[in-house]
Amino acid sequence: MGLLFESLLLDVGILVASVLSVVYAYFKWSFSYWKKRDIPYVEPSFPFGNVGEATLGRRNIGYVNRKLYNDLEGHRYGGMYIISRPKLFLRDPDLIKDVLVKDFSTFHDRGVYMNEEIEPLSGHLFSLPGKRWRNLRIKLSPTFTSGKLKMMFQRLVECGDELKLCLENIAGRGEVIEVKDILARFSTDVISSCAFGIECNCLKNENAEFRQWGRKFFKPSLKRIIIGMLSTAAPVVLDKLKLSIFDSDVSKYFRKMVEETVQYRETNNVKRNDFMQLLIQLKQKGSLDSEQGAEDRSDEEFSGIGETADGLSMNSLAAQAFVFFLAGFETSSTTMMFCLYELSVNPDIQERLRTEVDTVLEKHDGKLSYEAVQEMSYLDKVVSETLRKYPPVTSLDRECSKPYKIPETDIVLDKGTRVVIPVIGLHHDPKYYPDPDRFDPERFSEEEKQKRHHYVYLPFGEGPRICIGMRFGLMQTKVGLVSLLSKYQFSVSKKTPVPLVFDAKSFILAPAGGMWLQIKNRNMK
Repeated sequence: MGLLFESLLLDVGILVASVLSVVYAYFKWSFSYWKKRDIPYVEPSFPFGNVGEATLGRRNIGYVNRKLYNDLEGHRYGGMYIISRPKLFLRDPDLIKDVLVKDFSTFHDRGVYMNEEIEPLSGHLFSLPGKRWRNLRIKLSPTFTSGKLKMMFQRLVECGDELKLCLENIAGRGEVIEVKDILARFSTDVISSCAFGIECNCLKNENAEFRQWGRKFFKPSLKRIIIGMLSTAAPVVLDKLKLSIFDSDVSKYFRKMVEETVQYRETNNVKRNDFMQLLIQLKQKGSLDSEQGAEDRSDEEFSGIGETADGLSMNSLAAQAFVFFLAGFETSSTTMMFCLYELSVNPDIQERLRTEVDTVLEKHDGKLSYEAVQEMSYLDKVVSETLRKYPPVTSLDRECSKPYKIPETDIVLDKGTRVVIPVIGLHHDPKYYPDPDRFDPERFSEEEKQKRHHYVYLPFGEGPRICIGMRFGLMQTKVGLVSLLSKYQFSVSKKTPVPLVFDAKSFILAPAGGMWLQIKNRNMK
């Protein structure tokens, strides 16, 4: 019996050793991809390639992208690996322009993993490929015109007023507060109202149901990091195991909520000036009133799961509302948070901005209007500099849809090659932004902008796949900041993280341990 057991152990050991040898040989072969093509690359490590620190939750992915950018100093581009999958890392802004705009027909897809049968919410505009993306983009674009933004603007102002009211007693006592959470609650109120038509009142009730589900979705975890890496390096694994990139209970909640909202409005003929109403109109008619007959769909009708020639399916409608929540909630709240941090560290900049806010509001009889926000030029510079220093999305991805010859070289990229554009690396390159860690809004004066290459500032991407909700996100951020600065002043405290340390497990830039600032009423000593 003992000999049999020993023999079995030996056989198992040989099998495991053989499998490990095969796996190691596969990785070694995979890691030779860029070397064989005579392309400079950053040496990968088994088994995570160049993203081991991020995968293991030791460093934020933004830090990893910035380090890769610096490691490839002196090269226009270079190779890197996510697990075993090769990706081309672009540093040259002219090449970046080619990929995002000039040769967009070759790089029209992000290569983002999606499987609508497993997860219906994955079929949103950000992840859709090819013609399906184009058709949906054309339909959704009119929802973000200046006219539609003005239509929703009053709701943003109301949320801003609620934000001020929420902080009134705290500011009166000059307390130190964690601003990330309060700003997330403000963003949740804005998005829940404008995207879902729901008044969740997170500012009044921090444990509101909608806020709890949003918090659960964005909660960092090692599991989600690993699934994210697999979605890039080995999506077939997710398909075979039927793994969703979202938690199933989160997905069910959002889909049920959207379906109930749509059914209620359609049954009771309820109409509101919000994003949900525009999606319902697309579902019912296939287009918005302002664009009826404006486009020719003779050869590009909707196809595949999620859309029909007549309009949006319920699943597709839910997916678009969901991505609006994802894109508008966390990015806007973190941008406001980092902005308040920099204004606290740089009180002279805060005072200059507050002076502009006071001057413009006085000109508009003390009322915050769409036009008033547009007139705040220094506010625009401050927000732009915040997005430069802390881009919520630290890199952009594109996938090569056919063989592509890199301009001015003999190198041809294979079909399916992923391309990475390191936004955070470009934003912190001293060639483009001298002393890049210094917060200086004047980098975005018209004169300074003219000096720089247009494609070294990409907080929202660029080209045909630029963020469709960019103007809404900026408006939401600015309304929140104006609401706060018109009444309160912010400063650093003993709990303020100086210098900042970023949360290693967060997939967007976020401070570890939150953001603690002191808030006071204006002119309070």
